[in-house]
Amino acid sequence: MFEPHLGFDSSMTNMTSKNRALAEFRRRIPDASPKIHSFFGAWLDARGDALVPRRKSFSPMTIPTLLRFVWMYEFDPRRQDFVCQLAGESVNEAWGGSIRGRTIREIVGKIDYPVLRSRWDIIISQPAIQYGAVEERLTSMEVWQAERLLLPMASKDGAINVMLGISLYRLQRGTLGGKQEIPESVIRIPCAELL
Repeated sequence: MFEPHLGFDSSMTNMTSKNRALAEFRRRIPDASPKIHSFFGAWLDARGDALVPRRKSFSPMTIPTLLRFVWMYEFDPRRQDFVCQLAGESVNEAWGGSIRGRTIREIVGKIDYPVLRSRWDIIISQPAIQYGAVEERLTSMEVWQAERLLLPMASKDGAINVMLGISLYRLQRGTLGGKQEIPESVIRIPCAELL
């Protein structure tokens, strides 16, 4: 009598896991840009069935059209801060020049650093993904809009200490008013809920 093969197919499990994670992401963050969804999908592909992917598993070449918006930081124990390893053209342009090799403290300044650092520490330690959207009025004539997704990764030694992200910046001109920050919308999802 013929018995069907009941072996385990990990590629089907990974695809199902990825589809579940994408569906959960869309449910919790319904207004995210299609570019954000593509970036998250590439991270999920690199992750496989692990909680977070290893840095070496993520190939930027899987997202060539998004590279200008992508950045990566790794925690440097000597500097006790995250140091920028990679920043796309749009990211560097938004910050007014190359940020590669600089710490997040150097980039965002000492006033904003404690809030940003506490968020990154949560993302790395939990681990979790974080989506945010913000508008910041920089001058009386400029408003930057930024949509971001931050994703944790593990370094060579397996420690979760790498932050991969995408920042979609849009500059709007002709806005009235002085320097003013508009509150940021932040959504954090534990990676364990996306398995």
